[in-house]
Amino acid sequence: MKSSFTFLLLILICFQAFSQVKEGVTDKKNFVIPRYFIAKSEAYIKGPFDGDGSNTYIRFENNRTQSFDVKPIMESKEKILIKIPETYGEFELIIADEGSRKVLFEPVNVIHLKTEYEDFSLTKKRSKFYAKFLGAELIEDAFSFRITNKSPHVINIIGGNNQKATVKSTKNGEEVVWEGEMLRLMKRESEFLIIFTLDQPKSDIEIPAE
Repeated sequence: MKSSFTFLLLILICFQAFSQVKEGVTDKKNFVIPRYFIAKSEAYIKGPFDGDGSNTYIRFENNRTQSFDVKPIMESKEKILIKIPETYGEFELIIADEGSRKVLFEPVNVIHLKTEYEDFSLTKKRSKFYAKFLGAELIEDAFSFRITNKSPHVINIIGGNNQKATVKSTKNGEEVVWEGEMLRLMKRESEFLIIFTLDQPKSDIEIPAE
C-alpha cells in the first residue's frame, strides 16, 4: 500500500491529465471494464493507453481502509492486464495514463468466492459445503462457476464431481450462497480437495472517455 503522500500525488496526476484531456489533446476512445472484478484473478481493461505500463496509475479506493494499488502486468495501446488481490466490496476505480493523458473515475465491485465446509468426521457419511460470494450482495447479477473434485477416491460430490452452477443476487443485501453436498467414500480420515472457479462476467461496461 502506498503512503498517503503517494496517493495525493496520484490524484494530482489524475487532475493534470484530466485538464489536458479537456483541452482536446487526445482522442475520444472509450474505456471498457468488466461488469465486476474477481478477487485473486486477472482482468483486462480496454482503453486509450500509451503502451507503457510504467506511467499508468491504477487504484481501487473505498472509505473502509481496503484501498489498494495495482500495476499493469501487461499494457498495449488498446488494453491493460491487472491482477486483483484477495478483497471484496465497492470501490472507486481510478486510472491515470500519463502518456495518453487519459483518466477514469468509475465505481466498481470486487467479488470474492469463499468456501466453507461443515464438520466432516468419520461418524458422518454425508456433509454439506458452501460457496459464498462475498460482495455479490451489492449488485444484481448471475454468477456462473465450476466445481471440481480433485479427490474422487476420497469423496463424491452429489450432482457430479465436475459440474457447473449459477447463483443469482438481487442487490438487496442478502448473502449470496450456493450449497452442495458430498459423500464420504473412505472409512478412514483422509484429506480432500474441491476447487471452485468463478467465471469472468459475461458483459462489460463501456465508459465514454472525457
